[in-house]
Amino acid sequence: MSTFLSAIELENVRHAWLWLAMLAVGLLLLAATYRGIYQRSGERLAWWLMALRTAGLVALIVALARPIWTHVSQLVDPGRVAVVLDDSLSMSLVDAGGQPRYALAKSAVEELRKQIAEPNSGEAMAVECFDLAGRPLGDELPLEAREERTDLVAGVRQAVAKLRAKPLAGVVLISDGADNTGIDETQQLADLNVPVYTVGFQPDVDSSRLDLAVRSVKAPERVIVNNEVKVDVLVAKTAGPAVDAMVSIRRGESELAHQKISLPAGSMEQIVSVPLKPTEAGTFVYTAAVATAAGERLAANNAQYFPVQVDADAIRVLYLEGFLRHEYKFLKARLEDDPDVRLVAVVRRANPEQVDASSQGNLLTEERLKDLEVVILGDMEGSFLTDAEYRALDNWIEGGRSLLVLGGYRSFGPQGFRGTPLAEALPVIFAEGPVLESEDPFVLQPTEQGRQHPIFQITGDRVKDAALWSGAPHLLGSSIVARAKPGAEVLAVNPGFVQDGGPAVVVAAQRYGKGHTLVIAADTTWRWSRLPRLAGQADTLYARFWSQTVRWLAGREMTDARPPLGVTTSRPDYEVGKPVEVRVVRQAAEDEKLAAAEPQVEIPADRAGSRSGPGGPVTDPVCGMTVDPATAAASAEHDGTTYWFCNPGCRDAFVADP
Repeated sequence: MSTFLSAIELENVRHAWLWLAMLAVGLLLLAATYRGIYQRSGERLAWWLMALRTAGLVALIVALARPIWTHVSQLVDPGRVAVVLDDSLSMSLVDAGGQPRYALAKSAVEELRKQIAEPNSGEAMAVECFDLAGRPLGDELPLEAREERTDLVAGVRQAVAKLRAKPLAGVVLISDGADNTGIDETQQLADLNVPVYTVGFQPDVDSSRLDLAVRSVKAPERVIVNNEVKVDVLVAKTAGPAVDAMVSIRRGESELAHQKISLPAGSMEQIVSVPLKPTEAGTFVYTAAVATAAGERLAANNAQYFPVQVDADAIRVLYLEGFLRHEYKFLKARLEDDPDVRLVAVVRRANPEQVDASSQGNLLTEERLKDLEVVILGDMEGSFLTDAEYRALDNWIEGGRSLLVLGGYRSFGPQGFRGTPLAEALPVIFAEGPVLESEDPFVLQPTEQGRQHPIFQITGDRVKDAALWSGAPHLLGSSIVARAKPGAEVLAVNPGFVQDGGPAVVVAAQRYGKGHTLVIAADTTWRWSRLPRLAGQADTLYARFWSQTVRWLAGREMTDARPPLGVTTSRPDYEVGKPVEVRVVRQAAEDEKLAAAEPQVEIPADRAGSRSGPGGPVTDPVCGMTVDPATAAASAEHDGTTYWFCNPGCRDAFVADP
């Protein structure tokens, strides 16, 4: 209480005796006044009134004196000692004394805290700990060292920056000194104007030289999603003891695959095959990295980046053909060249007259069909497939898959598919008349529905597409069907053959259950490929037609729907001021890929069968067909002789002959 009263001062009181005298005079006047009132009235209330006036007077005096209570305390902001603790992987190595370096470093931090907290240690000081990234560690230090990058100078600078508003006495760096940035920037610490003290360990030359690096990465540039591929990573080790390491493949922060390896002591190189199974389609930059818990001298060379284009699942196609023929040869080659198609082709036999016509019932089972998206049936008798196979195929189509049936003497003949359960699923009604096959050459003519259908859109320009189809090589006839079923789409016709009051149906499609069925009654579309190539041109029309047909049946888009340019960087992230490597890949168009192949010009050396002038049939020197000069589609002169051709494609091949 006395301490409290001693801290009270009266601001306006300069002469205390004067204020006390004034107070005494006031009290005497009040006492005399109210004594007289009491004597006159005899009421004791007068004394109560005097007490109130006295309290008021005292309050007035106190207010005029302005009392002030003051308290003086001394607060001292202690100085700071910043401790930068190296928490990189190299600190997990065992010191020469047999203990982990990081454990020794943590013990040193605790001892420093204890010594500075001693009351007899002089001026008040406080210890604040930071990791190499400049993050405050607080009282609880990390249990183990995990930082991959060791930038000692940056760690010290970050700690000093965090304490720039505090009285900083110095910085203590506890580290093994294994800076893996590859840049010597220690001179920058002289600009801090703060003393930096270092605490190290007994030197271990062999361990300090340990360095792992990824020298190269070999991986396919293009893979299919959900398919496992091998990524070969060349790992190099420089010096150091035997260590265990982990080779990993990452995309961004996600690790997709890893492989544990053991590396012997000393320097060596080893190729590590890491299985990678991409689960998402697209163009990505992956990271191949190697790391060891033992830590190393330089971590900047521990990773390399490599781009991979991951395509969607390949379209799984089964092509069953009754016997070897040109249509099978060219179509099989086309689908095998398509990177988005996985083809299984089965030919029943080379000569259908010599072997039993049974499929043994094991080609189109439910087990085999479940993994397929498109089935193509070529020229074969209806008895080739069993009833069980037809039922399985019918259920498979209704479930959402697609069937393509190609024209042929047997498949559309009297013993073909007309008498099988498959006839109900097809978009056409088989002809019953005497004429089941036309061998007259014709140019396939897309209908209005066909011109709008994806399989007939070659360039995307309707005018150019119409010109391409009108100038396409002739087809050498086709199977004849009675008509298309109600609800089916007629996509292309043979304008030179009248059937059921209109041009004969050649290409027709319809929905069947949840799936599709497509019929192409012609069996010489291979001429769209062979004749342009004979002329040294790309068979773009043939390639696009069949690629788009298979994609439409499978519900896919063409490869050209992908961006024409693929842009990737050599790594997913860069530091400020570092060079950026950009990789731009131009996706080649389908016709460019085809044109890259060497054209084969096959023109018979002996052209004696062709002659100039009108009068009687002559022989086309390219395809060997009989041509009437009066109705021939093209002609050309060579060494003064006029030669006649069945279509312009043969003429072009003749002109291109060297």
